[in-house]
Amino acid sequence: MEQFKIGSVTLKNNLILAPLAGYTDIAFRRLCLEQGAGLAVTEMISVKGLCYKNRQTFEMLRISEAEAPSCVQLFGSDSEDFAAALKLGALDGFDIIDVNMGCPVAKVVKNGEGSALLRTPDKAARIVEALKKSGKPVTVKMRCGYKKDEDVAVIFAQKMQEVGADAVTVHARTTAQLYSGKANYEIVGRVREALSIPVILSGDIEDEATFLERLPYGDGYMIGRGALVNPSIFALLTGGELAKKYPLIKKHLYYLSQYFDEHYSVVTMRKFFGYYLKGERGVKEFKGLIYSVNTLSEVHALVDKYLAHI
Repeated sequence: MEQFKIGSVTLKNNLILAPLAGYTDIAFRRLCLEQGAGLAVTEMISVKGLCYKNRQTFEMLRISEAEAPSCVQLFGSDSEDFAAALKLGALDGFDIIDVNMGCPVAKVVKNGEGSALLRTPDKAARIVEALKKSGKPVTVKMRCGYKKDEDVAVIFAQKMQEVGADAVTVHARTTAQLYSGKANYEIVGRVREALSIPVILSGDIEDEATFLERLPYGDGYMIGRGALVNPSIFALLTGGELAKKYPLIKKHLYYLSQYFDEHYSVVTMRKFFGYYLKGERGVKEFKGLIYSVNTLSEVHALVDKYLAHI
């Protein structure tokens, strides 16, 4: 893995942890960076939440010492909100700003945010222009199109490049597909051929085999759900070995305890266990018990008793 440049920022490699709402908090980002990710992107941060000075939104902006460089993902629909968020100073500590133009979730799209911006390219362009005034590299995460089988990726990505985007990440599905159906990676390849800025491929990288299948289509590679199943996928793809899940789970629990209260930590790990235990044998009893405990010490005890073999 070679160094990878996004504007003026140099990453140690071209493997990036995707922004995943409810998952890529400061603790999980730290874990994945230690496993070899070149960059880890925050959860989606609402620019309106920043403008309204929402306490929870500001807490999501925390970064660890492992995040060097760091990247924040923002979502919204009004360029003036993005400009106002910049003036608050809360984004000053980030090296890269990413704009979500790919989220397909109905409650986001109905507000003209996320992948709805694919239908309003001029509005999307004004957002990038506003953020470029920060002097930081600005990237865009997008989809291939809005409607089923629609392909506007090349035209939209070219417009983002024209207004100053330093890289684009393309999830090879449309909004209508959500996260199902077959991803069309040839579209990502066409975007790459049409642009002079880096194109990052997103979607369905779960192991070495799926990574190698997608290798010809991107300059960089964004990994989401594959990292939820095993954060050590970054170590594997950078030439290391896939670590055992048990020590990773223990470290994840420790990091959660460093940054969050006990309730958040326990509830969050319950969600993660649904991914960590995918395909694992001998965990049925653990699954039945994890929702009956409410303290970190109890979670640790269950992990030590039932998951030490994974």
